Amino acid sequence: MNTTQQNNASRGTASAVAWGLTPVGWFALLYAWLALDGDLPGPVQTALGIVVLALPAPWLLWAAWKMPRPRVRTYLAEAGALAAMLLSLFVTAVYFLLGADPTETAPIGFTAAYLAAAAVLAASARPLPNRRIAYGAPALACAVFAISVQVPQWRTPSYMDGKLAAADEVLLYVLMGAIVLGVILQAAWWLLRRRRA
Repeated sequence: MNTTQQNNASRGTASAVAWGLTPVGWFALLYAWLALDGDLPGPVQTALGIVVLALPAPWLLWAAWKMPRPRVRTYLAEAGALAAMLLSLFVTAVYFLLGADPTETAPIGFTAAYLAAAAVLAASARPLPNRRIAYGAPALACAVFAISVQVPQWRTPSYMDGKLAAADEVLLYVLMGAIVLGVILQAAWWLLRRRRA
């Protein structure tokens, strides 16, 4: 009995450490992809980028739908996936918008990527009632951001001439602000339910 418990504890610790190190591995992949920019043919570089930037999506879905709760490894996997997704969204914005003409609509691939992120966040919240506000707010922000860059007048107002001026503002204030707001509202909802109980 004790041997079984010790083996289970060892496996649980190893799993938690592995999930804790997963973001480091993903970041190394991202860094390698960025470092190879210009060294690989364009289509290969783009395909690798899509794979690396898309990895946080199935990662988060797996943590939300398949991993047992409450477990340390599950929370590490979820937190790592969210952090990787946030960085992935930022890199996607820079990749698509940095060289784009701010007086034109953004590439449709950018909008598709952000709408996909919104769908992943919404799907991840479904099995986790205590995450629905925290995930729903950034999901809505991703959708708003994806649509807003299709309107040139919203991207770069007449008094700005920087290529990422308005797009950066939207990403910073809408997306980041929605994440913070979602966490605050989720915590308030949890405290309110606890008080009523």
